[in-house]
Amino acid sequence: MSDLILKSLDVTNFRSIRGHIHAPLDAKVVLLHGENGAGKTSLLSAIELALTGGVQSLASADPEYEKQLLFRSASEGSILLRTLEEKFERTFKANLNANGVESVDALDEKEAAFFRERAFLPQSLLGQLLQIYQDAGNDASSPLAQFVGKLLGLDRLDALEAGLKPLVDVRNVRKIVDGWQATENEKTRLDRLLADEQQRRDSLNEQIQSALLELTNLCSSLEFSVKVGEDTLDEVTEALGKTSDSDAFAQLTDQQRRLASINREIDEAQSATGSEALPSPTNAEDASKEFARWDAEYGPRVTSLRGTVESMLPNISMPSDLSQFADEAVKRLRTEQNQLTGRVSQARAEIARYATAQDERDVALRQRDTIDEELARLSSSAGSLGSVLAEMTSFLVDDICPVCDRNFSEVSKGSLAEHVHSKVRALSASAERLLTLGRTRGEVQVTIERLDREIESIAARRLEENVVAELDRRRASIEALIVDIEDMIETLQAGARLRAADIAARRAVSGSQSRHVSLAAARETLSAFAVSIGTTALDEGESFQAAASRLEELLSAQVARLEGRLSMRRSGATHLDNIRSAMTRRQGVDTEISSDSASWKSADLALEQAQGLRDQGLAIRSAVDKIRSAIIRREFNDRLNRLWRDLFVRLAPSEPFVPAFRIPQSSTQRLQPKLITEHRDGGEAGGTPGAMLSAGNLNTAALTLFIALHLSVPKELPWLVLDDPVQSMDDVHIAHFAALLRTLSKEHGRQVVIAVHDRQLFEYLKLELSPAFPDDSLLTLELSRGPRRDSVCLSTRLSYKEETALFVAA
Repeated sequence: MSDLILKSLDVTNFRSIRGHIHAPLDAKVVLLHGENGAGKTSLLSAIELALTGGVQSLASADPEYEKQLLFRSASEGSILLRTLEEKFERTFKANLNANGVESVDALDEKEAAFFRERAFLPQSLLGQLLQIYQDAGNDASSPLAQFVGKLLGLDRLDALEAGLKPLVDVRNVRKIVDGWQATENEKTRLDRLLADEQQRRDSLNEQIQSALLELTNLCSSLEFSVKVGEDTLDEVTEALGKTSDSDAFAQLTDQQRRLASINREIDEAQSATGSEALPSPTNAEDASKEFARWDAEYGPRVTSLRGTVESMLPNISMPSDLSQFADEAVKRLRTEQNQLTGRVSQARAEIARYATAQDERDVALRQRDTIDEELARLSSSAGSLGSVLAEMTSFLVDDICPVCDRNFSEVSKGSLAEHVHSKVRALSASAERLLTLGRTRGEVQVTIERLDREIESIAARRLEENVVAELDRRRASIEALIVDIEDMIETLQAGARLRAADIAARRAVSGSQSRHVSLAAARETLSAFAVSIGTTALDEGESFQAAASRLEELLSAQVARLEGRLSMRRSGATHLDNIRSAMTRRQGVDTEISSDSASWKSADLALEQAQGLRDQGLAIRSAVDKIRSAIIRREFNDRLNRLWRDLFVRLAPSEPFVPAFRIPQSSTQRLQPKLITEHRDGGEAGGTPGAMLSAGNLNTAALTLFIALHLSVPKELPWLVLDDPVQSMDDVHIAHFAALLRTLSKEHGRQVVIAVHDRQLFEYLKLELSPAFPDDSLLTLELSRGPRRDSVCLSTRLSYKEETALFVAA
């Protein structure tokens, strides 16, 4: 990404920037100017927010700064930064609202960190930069340590040193080295676990032998010939699983239920025979005659009425009961009547509305044609011509026409001014009438379109007149049918009562006759049942109760014997399940013992190998310490300090004290540089830069340190963004700083974006950084903002122009 350049920036309602501004950035140098509060810092912060998703200088001042980024009176804002790499464009965007920032696209974390630390120097950080590095300490997460690790490539050495340090003390090894303490604990745990597992195996063996002994006793009681053992469990399972006992028990259960059913039949027959009298045949005949007379008188009419209802409602099944039929038929017919009434009313309303809508559309069409005719008579340019003539009146001083230079008095008696005023009034009236007719025609056109849609909709769903007439006839037929049914309700109810009485009388006579023969049949059934279960039939003098008791005792004895055998079978199956479960658990314990024994051997071998590796690590740590210390001293003294010294001396040639990092000469395990000042003439080092340098030179030291740090690392992003870095510099410092920027831009390939607020300094830098060769370029951006208007960004692009004046002079 080293060839990536900033192309343009669009900012809307961000911090002090009100409204929208567009700032082009596609130049080698971008010079930004504006008064205090005009938005220079906001513009540079917008670049940082779009690229990294945050503003680092604001985050350190206020953790909730994101809620303050949106312009105070705005509801939303945005930032869009475009970059260009060869011919490919990439955009970075962030959206603003009252709740904060939504970063849509930004650099990855590594590139974002490089921009914040090495490419962008905000105004608020310039005065704190030296203090940040001076107070960084020797912690691995400090800014100085992170920079040195990246600069010198010490990440692997640092990782080795940090990882090998705990090897000195075995107690630290147990705490820090992954697996050491765990392996020791695992070995101890496995010792205890193996003892517990052996104890569990012995216990399971005892359970298996006890269950086998009990299973042997059960098989002897059940008279099985199979031998019980761990290897014959399948044969025992097959013997216990035979269904002979369960089938016999099920047959006995059925016989008990059948005996209970026979007893209930005998009891019911005895109770009915002793308490009920045979119904009188005369009463049954009377009920039948009454229903027959009713059926002869009203039956045909009821049949016809039912047929009519079923033809009217073919999809509905009517109940057979006469009373229920009347109620259900009236209910269904009234529902059908209401539906038909609604459909007929709606159809007639739509027919009437269809005719009315057509009349309204015809009236609207005639009105539109009238308006079109009047519009055709009016000139569409009447208003424009009237405006032109009205402006010409200011040029009329006499009767000479300013257009054709002709004297108006030659063609008319009146004055030219009065004639022009009269024309202006007539043309103004025509223009006003033209506007009124245009609005009226638009309203009429909307009405015509609405009526067309309504006519099409009604035509699509309206019913024809013959269909409406057919629906009306069906509704009238249903109303007549409802009246007929309501007239017959009392007759239908009487018929239902007579029919129910006839059916009840017939059933009573039939039931009474059947119960007198049931006792004889019940005795024969009970006697046959006794023979079927293997006992003697009923004697002639044996009562029902005695016979039933005898049979119940026989069945109960057989059931008790089979229940005992089934219980022993279930107990045997339980013992089998317990034995198999215990054998499975014993097998699992054997597997665990084998696995844990192998794990114990592995842990013991791992501890022996780990101790050997610890000895090797201590030797490696000693070598890493020596190599790392040598690299740090060499790189700080020969690279960073030299580059910082060259930059500082270039900007402050008269300052005798030069800032630098001092590195201990002895071996060090951690980074411990200190900020000092060195005198140009040599000698002992001075104090910190804050104690030895003036305010202006201290600012210069911080600026040159930032540039030195930027140049000391690989060029991941070719940008250098500086926010007003020359506030405390004098003219000499500024002149040297301009030369430094020119060198960075034109020789080191950096795209420089710098903001200043002083107008004279802006003009000076514009002159010093102007293009010096054909591919060079300079962009100047001037920001301004009023109390009641949006921010404005004026850009000027300066390109290279070859000087030809000297050639001409020569």
